[in-house]
Amino acid sequence: MKNNEWHSRLSVFFFLLTIALALFSWIGNVYGMSGIQSLLSTEGIRWVLGHVMENYVQTPALGMVLILFMGVGIGLRSGLYDAIRRFLYKGKLLSRRERRALTLSLGVLGLYLMSLGIVMLLPWNLFLSVTGGWAHSPFSKGCIYLLSLGIGLSGMVYGYITNIYRTLWDVVQGMSFLIARQSSYFVTLFFVVQFFSSLEYVGWIAYLGCSEEVMEVIFQLCCYLPMFLF
Repeated sequence: MKNNEWHSRLSVFFFLLTIALALFSWIGNVYGMSGIQSLLSTEGIRWVLGHVMENYVQTPALGMVLILFMGVGIGLRSGLYDAIRRFLYKGKLLSRRERRALTLSLGVLGLYLMSLGIVMLLPWNLFLSVTGGWAHSPFSKGCIYLLSLGIGLSGMVYGYITNIYRTLWDVVQGMSFLIARQSSYFVTLFFVVQFFSSLEYVGWIAYLGCSEEVMEVIFQLCCYLPMFLF
């Protein structure tokens, strides 16, 4: 089954879960269950309209996946990952240009990672927070961007040597390559976010005595696991 079909099924699944949640929240509210708020009430509808966009755009997974897809997309469109796969798994020989491009691109990636490591070891480490720790530091907030940048740089090197990338416009197309192919993931993410935010609003989590930490782990898994269906 293609990844878009998987994402479509997951989108429908979480949409139906949200509909069922709305119905059960209404039933729970009618029967006076403590702490249960109905999504079908006036207040519930107002909450949905006021938070549907906010909940989605403020989900960390949305920004993280978009930024990661940009860098990975450059590598995919350049043919770098295909060359690595053919070299490691299929035993197919690469052309002389492909071997040179692969060597240089991996060298650039290695140099990039080594440079990051050196900066992290320096006493004036700019990746640390103002308090000198890693928690809530620029590195912890921007590590996905740094990873995407390194992957993108290696993909650009491979693409330029193999003539896949000739202009900056080609690179921009590479940045959107994976986003376009995996656009259905962002639809799935939308329905995942709406379900879990609605679940928290109606109060079923607290009513059933579920741990917020456990629900957060489940939420994060549902946000990121569909990304790996390609």
